[in-house]
Amino acid sequence: MQSTDIFTCYSISGGGSLVGLGLMSLLRTRQPRVREAVSLYRLAFACLSALLLIQFCPEEWQRPISQFAIGLAVSGVTLLAWAFRQLNGRQTTPLAGWGITGLLTLGLWLTAWMGSDGLFTQAIALAFAFISLWLLFDQGWLILRSPRVARSEMSLLIVAAVFAANWLISLWYVASREGPYPDHWLYAPTWLLPFTGLSFALLPLAVAALAFAIINERLNQQLRARSLSDDLTGALSRRGLRELGQRMLSMLPAEGNPVAVMMIDIDRFRAINHQYGHEVGDEVLREVTQIVRDTLRFDALLARYGGEELTAMLSVKSRLEGRSLAESVRQAIENTPCRTAGGPIKVTASIGLSFLRADGSLEDALARADVRMHEAKRDGRNRVGASELTMGVPAPTTII
Repeated sequence: MQSTDIFTCYSISGGGSLVGLGLMSLLRTRQPRVREAVSLYRLAFACLSALLLIQFCPEEWQRPISQFAIGLAVSGVTLLAWAFRQLNGRQTTPLAGWGITGLLTLGLWLTAWMGSDGLFTQAIALAFAFISLWLLFDQGWLILRSPRVARSEMSLLIVAAVFAANWLISLWYVASREGPYPDHWLYAPTWLLPFTGLSFALLPLAVAALAFAIINERLNQQLRARSLSDDLTGALSRRGLRELGQRMLSMLPAEGNPVAVMMIDIDRFRAINHQYGHEVGDEVLREVTQIVRDTLRFDALLARYGGEELTAMLSVKSRLEGRSLAESVRQAIENTPCRTAGGPIKVTASIGLSFLRADGSLEDALARADVRMHEAKRDGRNRVGASELTMGVPAPTTII
């Protein structure tokens, strides 16, 4: 593939990014996690659209413009990885997200300005290989642990794996040779170069389609759950938990992973109502619900079980993972002040934890979790009480 063909691939990539930006602009949602992810997708596609500048700039400006645009493309791909992480419930602080994006982009621009052509070409391959591997392992760890993997999510992993393999080969190739380096900066074996250009051209369209499909799946899940939700918190109602909980169990193999059931009760909630009023108490309940939602995976079922009690259900790999998740929820509630009209209020929660298999009784698991929650309160509050080691056996009298 000649240089002019690679430049055409840049143009296609930039044009596809504008299409992706248009698709993301069509999405409207009130769900904070999805809304933040959509904002990151829009920024990512805006950065990638800078590749159009390479095709239309004057020839004497092509070298600095291409270096500038490729730096923005690195920003765009980094933001895409961040957006998928945000969409699937893995929190990244703005400082970390923007810090990584800025370091990669500024590092590439500084290399273009101060380094040799070979160093800049190596930096491009290194940056894209790092980002694609980060996306592959980060999302692969999350998606493959989910009890149900959607086709769009598996397609995302395949795209990330192919992109990572392409750039790892390119990185090896550019590190083992001394040029000459092409003016389009994509240095790869002759047999791989057409695929490298094609992957660059089609990446924005492929990612936009996958992101759109995954977001629509998330929003459809929310619409299905809304009819079974609690008006105050937006979580499921007790009826919704039973209905969707039974559906979750029916989709799991009988001897598959256990399902963790958490009964979460806000400590001293009545005192909050008495001191600040019921409106502030409602705000605290909404805030705690959001904290729990942000801490657990996107596929977890979260319900308001009654009063100040929340219940969560999700499939886990082991009881150890279930206990770790429950402890993460407890710590998140303890360490995150609730924002209310009466000012920030710190609360804690007592959590009862039980487990069941696909062929177990949800009602029994809820009852065991409730017993453990009350035991946690009696033992001093702000702790996790776990159910018996053997599922289906009556709960023992000591917490383990």
